[in-house]
This record gives sequence, C-alpha cells and structure tokens, in this order.
Amino acid sequence: MKQFEKTINSKMIYDGRIVKLRVDEVELPDGSYSKREVISHQGAVGVLCIKDGQMIFVKQYRIASQQLLTEIPAGILESGEDPEKAAIRECQEEIGFRPLNLFKLGDFIPTPGYCSERITLFCATEFIWDPLEEDPNEFIKVVKIPLKTVRALFINGHFIDGKTVAALGYYFSIAAREYFVE
Repeated sequence: MKQFEKTINSKMIYDGRIVKLRVDEVELPDGSYSKREVISHQGAVGVLCIKDGQMIFVKQYRIASQQLLTEIPAGILESGEDPEKAAIRECQEEIGFRPLNLFKLGDFIPTPGYCSERITLFCATEFIWDPLEEDPNEFIKVVKIPLKTVRALFINGHFIDGKTVAALGYYFSIAAREYFVE
C-alpha cells in the first residue's frame, strides 16, 4: 500500500511575516480525499551555549503559552540564510556573545502533523563579547545556570520549550557526549 498523500488543490488562507497558513485538499493512500491545514514556516535555529561551567539561557514571556519560559538563544531564519550564520547572529543579539565554535546537535520538526518548521540545533563552548543590537520587540533576560543544576532542572521538567528540551536531550545523551566535557 502506498503511504503518500497527493496534493490535489491548495488554498492560501493567511500570508504573514512569520507563518503562512494554507488548506490543502489531498488524495489519501486508499484513494479517498481529505483536507489538511498546513502552516509554512521558514525554519529556525537554537544554540545551547556553555561558558565557564554554566549554560546561558534567556527568559522570555511567550504570548502563545501565556508563560515566562527559560529557553536557549534562538531565532527564525531569514530567507535563504545559512543556519550556522543565523545561530551566530542570534547569540550576538540575545546574549551578546559571538560563538567561535558551533557543533551541530541535530535538526527536528516540532509539529510535523501541521507545520513545516525545521529547527537546527547547535552547541557552542567558546565565545567572545561581540553584541549586536537587540531586537526592539523582544524583552529577554539572560540567565546563567551551572551545568549540574541544568541537568536537575531538565530531569525535573523545568524546561518545557520544545527546542530547549531537544537541545538538552541531545547534550545529555550518550551520542552527544563525545563532543563535550562536563
């Protein structure tokens, strides 16, 4: 049995600065038809920053979740932007440091059932102070947390932002340990 859906028709519902929403009519593998609501997103990056035995996070209020969240520095890719360059830019904008080394942790698609967003995650361990102008629409606080405390917070469910959970999961996994020293 085939496993793919064929798009028959697509209608753009909303075309915004960050996301686009369309409704696709699809033919299912069994020959029947259905509709799919799809959010198109150009992608994002996140950087797990480790400096002097601490991880650097940002605290930011997120209107969609109605919560103040502790997150890794992150941001949306500009059109055609290289993820590594975006990661460097976001660190400079959000925490003031420019990473001198970036290790790619991996990519993930947070909500593949309805959104095309792909997030590329990096880890950086060496920095120089080289801030860029902060985004005037972001109100963030930089927070440094010792590595052992981060592990305990992670295990206890303190971090609920998806990209942060994924980055910490990569970091604390056995596969990622070959790159890092605790």
